[in-house]
Amino acid sequence: MKYGKVENLVKDNINSQRFPVSRVLTRRFMASLEPEVKLRDKFRPMRIDRELPDPTKGTNMRRLQFVGFIVLMTSSLAMIFNYEKTQSPVISNTLYHMRRSPKIREVLGDQIDFDGFVPWVFGELNQVAGNVNIRFYLKGSKGKVGEVRLVADRENQRQEFFIHEWSVKVDEQKYDLLEERGGAKTL
Repeated sequence: MKYGKVENLVKDNINSQRFPVSRVLTRRFMASLEPEVKLRDKFRPMRIDRELPDPTKGTNMRRLQFVGFIVLMTSSLAMIFNYEKTQSPVISNTLYHMRRSPKIREVLGDQIDFDGFVPWVFGELNQVAGNVNIRFYLKGSKGKVGEVRLVADRENQRQEFFIHEWSVKVDEQKYDLLEERGGAKTL
């Protein structure tokens, strides 16, 4: 015999042109990869000799993990949204005016910045809808903490923000920043 079995199949297949060569080779090699099952006793059925795991075991732990996951995701989402607020142009502009204001620098000192390890901006800051109602805390080099409150709105996107309240509260004393700017009511 000049050719082996596979070579004969390939040679016959090429001559007959019924199946492509790859299909014949795939069938041949796939058939040889089937695992051989060896049984100790051919008359006994094959079975697992151990208990199946209990699907209800650890239910409380899985519930606790799910609640922890939800809390972690919610707090992460809140931190991301708050970071977006702190990087807003409205907040940057407000901080710039606080640092330039002689009255606020006199009360809080130089180096005015957010108070706390994680600065938090409370309230609504929606520039697209034209609603700003925020408050956040500042501290300066004198160690005092002040609460900034800014309330502004606008009717449409072509107008500037109309400021209703812009103040800093330090030690229960309120400083109105609109009076300092000469009564300018736009932001």
